[in-house]
Amino acid sequence: MQQHAHQHSVQLNFPENAPPSLPTKRRGFVCTLGIIALVLALLFLSLVALEIPFIKFENRLLESRMRSAPYRKNRSPVLNAVPVVIGFWDEHKTITALQLVVCLSLALDVDETHISVQHEGAHFYRTVVENEGAWMIEAVNDEDSMFLEALNAQAARFGAQLVISHTARKLSAESTPPSPPSPGP
Repeated sequence: MQQHAHQHSVQLNFPENAPPSLPTKRRGFVCTLGIIALVLALLFLSLVALEIPFIKFENRLLESRMRSAPYRKNRSPVLNAVPVVIGFWDEHKTITALQLVVCLSLALDVDETHISVQHEGAHFYRTVVENEGAWMIEAVNDEDSMFLEALNAQAARFGAQLVISHTARKLSAESTPPSPPSPGP
């Protein structure tokens, strides 16, 4: 019979033969700030990604409201047409005259240069639309018209809720249009 020789090896750990331990470095202040900035940036991007479907949905609702307005047709401007005057009041008291010009332009599909708005105080606005013709009076004053809904769909982007304070009418000689803005130096 063959005998197997077993060899046992014993390792002894002597401290003088152990490799020196590496010093542990603490994370620096700049590194910590970098990690925090990265986490916050990723959080922000994820919130934006979650918000995009809601924005798209809101835009689809806005587009459907705008398409439902029956007066939104391709109309060419009517030069020398009698200007139309409309009065508005903002219930939420947030809209500016320039924002109202933009809202009216988009809601009526009218060139912005044809619209002038004068702030009359207490969030009342007097609007004069030129070169568009009498179709605007029908579109604004008709009770079945979608004008106010289309206008408020645009105004909602500025946090406003508009009400017609004076129905649309032709500009008469007694009521003068708002004065144009004075040119700057």
